Amino acid sequence: MADRLRYSRTLNPYAVVLVLAASACSSGGPAADRSPGVEPRLGPAPAEAATPADSSVAVVKATPRPRPAPRPRIRWADSTLLERAVTTRLGHRPLAAVLARRTRRPEVAERAAIAVIRESRRLNLSPSLLAAVLLIENRALDTAAVSSQGAVGLMQVMPIHAGSYGCAHTELRELDTNICHGARLLRLYVVRSPSLRVALRRYNGCVRGTVTPRCARYPARVLATAASVRRELLALAAEDGIIVPAVAIRSIAD
Repeated sequence: MADRLRYSRTLNPYAVVLVLAASACSSGGPAADRSPGVEPRLGPAPAEAATPADSSVAVVKATPRPRPAPRPRIRWADSTLLERAVTTRLGHRPLAAVLARRTRRPEVAERAAIAVIRESRRLNLSPSLLAAVLLIENRALDTAAVSSQGAVGLMQVMPIHAGSYGCAHTELRELDTNICHGARLLRLYVVRSPSLRVALRRYNGCVRGTVTPRCARYPARVLATAASVRRELLALAAEDGIIVPAVAIRSIAD
């Protein structure tokens, strides 16, 4: 009897081990941790099966962003040529508006614009250049103005030039006559000078001596004013329905 008891006590531990092993084999792995509040530790999740082609799940693909169209290369025309085209089509009206804005004298501005456009066509000069000389010499458009050196009228022509250059009349206080003399005198200096700046200095009497104060700055002032007048002309043409490139409006050409 005592031997049976010893035998049963000796087998009990082995029986427990066998029972645990059998239960592990039947579950396919180690027993999961069942402690309260702890999720059971499982092995790696099996890979998902590929979605069949006829699946009802729609596969959304990212749509590539369209590339912006390349900007066309445009060769802009010279602003002087555009100015000529504008004055050919619209006549003196844009220049009259520019002069009226600057002087507040619309009637005189219109008459001066007509004379400037007429002389610019005859002499092949830029209207904005002639207008700039006029504005620098006599911004108020005072036809009776006389300088301390004796220069007369809108373009401040010296009396010694009266009757020259093929102008019809000699009265320099008359608007059309004064612009005729001033424009043709400037044209003569342009032809005989190596550059436009030298021609402007000669027009201003600033070649030899210092008769006119700050005369060395005169060409730069005229050219800057001409560029401003040209921009305004082209802007007015654009407002009037004529297509003018914005680059040309901003350009400054001598």
